[in-house]
Amino acid sequence: MKKVAGFLSAAVAVIGLSGCGGGGSSSYDHTYYLQTYNGSNYVGVPDVYYECGPYVGYTGSSGGFRMSDGDTCTFYDLDDTVSYEYNILYLGGNSSGTIGLADVEYSCDSGISGETDYNGAFTFDPTYVNPDYPGDICDFYFY
Repeated sequence: MKKVAGFLSAAVAVIGLSGCGGGGSSSYDHTYYLQTYNGSNYVGVPDVYYECGPYVGYTGSSGGFRMSDGDTCTFYDLDDTVSYEYNILYLGGNSSGTIGLADVEYSCDSGISGETDYNGAFTFDPTYVNPDYPGDICDFYFY
């Protein structure tokens, strides 16, 4: 009986610890949205090149991009976007624009920096010419 109890204790310990370490992660993956506002609703900004940790690519047709908690996300050539407000874009938590990502720190190569407002709005310089890219580049810090 002692052997069975010892075996069961060891089995419970192994099962209990199997979720700890070795591939576990405290970060979570998200899909967020780069958006503009057309006067009546939020519209996704497609085809903007971005890098967010291991995720690299172009925003989707709805402006969607992938990232994980703790990533720094860089968006390139923001002057090529279809921003209806010219120098204001938004980070959205959903594709409809009803959830803005507030208080996300950012800094742009043009010198503009700050935090997104309660709607997820941020400004950039659409006339800035980067030496390596034709437009402004902004980094967002998802702590």
